[in-house]
Amino acid sequence: MDEEDVAIFKGGEFGLPRNLEGMSVDSLKDYRAALEREIKHVDEALSHRKGAAAGAEALFKS
Repeated sequence: MDEEDVAIFKGGEFGLPRNLEGMSVDSLKDYRAALEREIKHVDEALSHRKGAAAGAEALFKS
């Protein structure tokens, strides 16, 4: 992560970090589960894009 990425993250572009004060234990658990699902979703998108990029590189190297 470079400095620009850190600035975007700290700036709240993605709604993070979220204020967790006042959230119940159950709400925190639900929020964590939602974040874990989103991480899985992002990992799948990254994997798909890496595969597409590798395919494109192979095509242009030929």
